[in-house]
Amino acid sequence: MAIRVPPLAAAFALLAAALGATAWSTRRTVDDAFTTVREGQALAVEQAVRADLADLGGPPESGDLDGILSEHAEAGLRYVATLDNHGRIEASAGQAIGESPERPVRPLEVTHIGDRLRVEMRASFRRAWGEGGRPWRIVLELEPVQAKDLRSAAERTLAIGIISALVLLAVAVALVRRELVRSAEARTREQERRLAALGEMSAVLAHEIKNPLASLKGNAQLLAASLPEGEKPRQKAERVVDEARRLEQLTLDLLAFVRSGELHRTEASVGELVRAAAGDTPIEVTGDARWQLDGGRMRQVLANLISNAGEAGPPPVRVSVHVAGGKLVIEIADRGPGVPEADRERIFEPFFTNKTRGTGLGLAIARRIVVMHGGTIQVGDAPGGGALFRIEVPS
Repeated sequence: MAIRVPPLAAAFALLAAALGATAWSTRRTVDDAFTTVREGQALAVEQAVRADLADLGGPPESGDLDGILSEHAEAGLRYVATLDNHGRIEASAGQAIGESPERPVRPLEVTHIGDRLRVEMRASFRRAWGEGGRPWRIVLELEPVQAKDLRSAAERTLAIGIISALVLLAVAVALVRRELVRSAEARTREQERRLAALGEMSAVLAHEIKNPLASLKGNAQLLAASLPEGEKPRQKAERVVDEARRLEQLTLDLLAFVRSGELHRTEASVGELVRAAAGDTPIEVTGDARWQLDGGRMRQVLANLISNAGEAGPPPVRVSVHVAGGKLVIEIADRGPGVPEADRERIFEPFFTNKTRGTGLGLAIARRIVVMHGGTIQVGDAPGGGALFRIEVPS
């Protein structure tokens, strides 16, 4: 059965998907932007420090570097140092987390050390410092604060987008579930309406047929008894009697189907009810329980199920009785071909049958009685093959 999805729920689901995709795409874009902003910040700080060093007019002292560090701290500068050509520190400010490599440095080299960027450069300040302007080796370490702020904002946006998408999906699921419940309730009401109409018609029909049928059967029996044994007229009269009996059973089934009335519950041994309902059908019973039931009506249910199971496959019919989750559970398994999945709900509808003979009311009556007990009856696959009917009755 196709599930009808409410348009509003579909709209919420599509909106949630679009929102999630947008948030994820934004996150990917921010990752790329993070790298660009981080490298740009490093270059900007390097240019500012180079200009500050040129303005000193001579080789910097540690105090000069402290001033430069303080001036550019908000931009992320955490360490600055000047080194000689052997990698020895001549002046520094701040706390470094990396070591100076003992190797030539390119005019500008940016590396990653932990969560910092390390900028190593060579610079000549001859024009600004005169004779003291020999080539200098300068090391900076900075924290990419702008790029971090950008990533944090992107992560917040992504989190908000994901939460919003989940909320929208939850709303869509709730709408779909509400629609499914509403549809199920509508189907149940429609089925109850049809069953009520069918019950009224069946009751009238059964009552109208019952008296003429009794007369027909009685006269046919008298006619059959008056004819010689073995003669064709006797056989035809007996066939009329048989058909009259079948119609009589149909009327009884119709009356049983439409009958409601109150249940008369008493404590009963379910195992004894099973054995009494089996009659001549070979059964194999495991377990037992004492439960408050309308014994007569539940015996009718069990008799129908056991009889059907006995006709479906070789003996014995397996019956299990136990209590699970505060409910009485009765399972009846046969060794037949099983019930096709497409028919597992339909077999409980009135007049549905795959038998060449029969009214198709037995399982409908069984479900009605079980439902009157507040229980459920379902059919599935039995272990090892065959059908398994499961009855659950609450206390």
